[in-house]
Amino acid sequence: MNMKSPYPYPPPRRKTYLAIAIPSSTVSNEPTLELKTLKVGFIARAASIHRVDEIIVYKDKRQTEFDAELIVDILEYLRTPPYLRKLIVPLKQNLRFVGILPPLQTPNHPQTRSTKVGEYREGLIIEIVKSKAIVNIGLNKPAIVKARKGLRKGDLVIVKIVKTTPRVYGELVQFSKVPYYFGYNVSYYDSLSEVLKEKWDLKIATSKYGEPVSLEKLREKYLNARSVLVAFGAPKEGLWDIAAREGLILNEVFDIVINMIPYQGVEVVRTEEAIHATLEVFSLIEK
Repeated sequence: MNMKSPYPYPPPRRKTYLAIAIPSSTVSNEPTLELKTLKVGFIARAASIHRVDEIIVYKDKRQTEFDAELIVDILEYLRTPPYLRKLIVPLKQNLRFVGILPPLQTPNHPQTRSTKVGEYREGLIIEIVKSKAIVNIGLNKPAIVKARKGLRKGDLVIVKIVKTTPRVYGELVQFSKVPYYFGYNVSYYDSLSEVLKEKWDLKIATSKYGEPVSLEKLREKYLNARSVLVAFGAPKEGLWDIAAREGLILNEVFDIVINMIPYQGVEVVRTEEAIHATLEVFSLIEK
């Protein structure tokens, strides 16, 4: 059967910048490093499937520094193209079990060692010769690009391929200029309060105590926003409790507090499950 999907790949960027925020205690109830690793892998896959632009990890308890670092390390490892991992990702005990995780296979993870004009690839500058930068982009031979001021050996860049024979030539572009979804970025904040200080057009808190979802209302608010933050609570502590500990009243610091899984059939919805269910709604309302 020769069928063609109506949805192109690589997929377009979301019209609205979409960030999710997860607490550092997301993995704290998992007893082993292997299970913690699996949970972070599920979150990375969910975020990638639904074209999340940024995954924010915020510290919600004092004793979760290790777990915060673990989450960030694994998310960074997974988003890095496989051909660059050995070059830029340091060996850490945190990453001991990443080999059991399924690959993301996002558009910044090309599956072949060949390229074509117009493709975008992440690369590592391995040498600068006069006005040219030599960049490892995962091919048998490096790409040659015009070096901009301030560029150094060891910098990570994005290369747009402009010529493939007899050598591979490209031009440097900013992450935001890649015309299709290219994967998520990772950031870390010391608290939920710090996350909320950033400029967000729409801030959404998820909670089983939230109001029922009005899809039409949510769609209108989402499509009228340039940047959206969706925050999640922890397995043992929801956003109301996390916010209260920081002296915040949840429904005052967020624009909407909603329950994305009404009449849930289990007593507790795990964070990675809530992320998948919530992001599915945004994939449906932004067509």
